[in-house]
Amino acid sequence: MMAMLTQLRWQFLILHRNKLIAISILITFMYALIFFAIKDLPNVDRFLVLLIYNDPAIIGMFFIGLSVIMEKNDAVLSALFVTPVNHHYYLISRVLALSLLGWACAVGMAVALLGPDFHWLHFSAGTFATCMIFSLAGIFVVSYTTEFLGFMLRSIPVMLLLSLPLLNYLGLTDIAFFQLTPIQGALSLIVHSFHVTDGTGPVYFHYFSLATWIPLLYFGVYRIFIRRIVNAS
Repeated sequence: MMAMLTQLRWQFLILHRNKLIAISILITFMYALIFFAIKDLPNVDRFLVLLIYNDPAIIGMFFIGLSVIMEKNDAVLSALFVTPVNHHYYLISRVLALSLLGWACAVGMAVALLGPDFHWLHFSAGTFATCMIFSLAGIFVVSYTTEFLGFMLRSIPVMLLLSLPLLNYLGLTDIAFFQLTPIQGALSLIVHSFHVTDGTGPVYFHYFSLATWIPLLYFGVYRIFIRRIVNAS
């Protein structure tokens, strides 16, 4: 446990040194300004959910990839992986650090715009899981390219593919298959946190979906990361 906490503290230090925490706060502030400018428009709730969802998604997807790229270019990874550091600790601490950052930024934006009047458990689970899933997606993408431009170009279609459930939520499609995708549970919990719903069955299903998908995604991404990043360093 102490080794994990040490890794987690180190990951926050890396985020701070690379100015990623400051950039996250800036992105969140920009989203808050956008919503503040349109908050008096009718049917703005869907746009609020979109902003809340998008903030941790971007933090998770792009920041984890950029941090790995910077460490690889600075020869940090090759030096790190010859030490007896536990690779699970390294990967989990990195995902957790960014997820905590994404959650904190999402909470700050929600409280600033709405006050504390929302369901904190659903909101926290939804935003934290969103950042976790997109962080794992970022590790997947960066495992296949450590060039900045290549990472950005490959990240966009992956991010769009993961976000397909948004089409159902926005009323643009009605595809039942999207209900089974990894991000659906997180998106639904964010929606539930702002709206009172009848029954608790669907909410429990969303938690079950996340509890199933996140470990599956993690172990799949971990194997790819070990094969293409660690063993290649």
